[in-house]
Amino acid sequence: MKSKYATMIAGVLLTAGLAGTANAIQQPNFYQCSGPGADLTLSIGSKAEVGILPAATVLNLELGRKKYSFKEADITRESTLIGELWEVTLEHIPDLRIEHATLVIPQIALGDAPQAFSSQLVLTRVATPFSGEPAKGVVNASRYVDLNCTASLVYY
Repeated sequence: MKSKYATMIAGVLLTAGLAGTANAIQQPNFYQCSGPGADLTLSIGSKAEVGILPAATVLNLELGRKKYSFKEADITRESTLIGELWEVTLEHIPDLRIEHATLVIPQIALGDAPQAFSSQLVLTRVATPFSGEPAKGVVNASRYVDLNCTASLVYY
């Protein structure tokens, strides 16, 4: 009889502990960042058609007066040691240049509240000239924008 109660108590404690652990290590699905001349939001989709999370990933970016909106197919995601790199193409002028924006998102495990963090937005111009002359100096110049960000878990 004692072992039956001990097993029930152990089961209840294990269940409570696992539920607490699951809540403590949630992965964020919504990021909001701002910095000098830049504001952005990144909503990470679950790829499910029905659910409480967004179905598709969307990145909205405002640089100065220009506003951009990108959907999942236009966003490249790469895992690195410093975190996830989320990249979009802002402008592509054939035989001249391609302009990219890359957001660095570190790995974050949420607790019960949104998590503030610092990051950077990297704006890179890749020269694609038609001429055969080799470039001199910095070939693909980048500009770095310091961002103050918040990571959270949002249900839709």
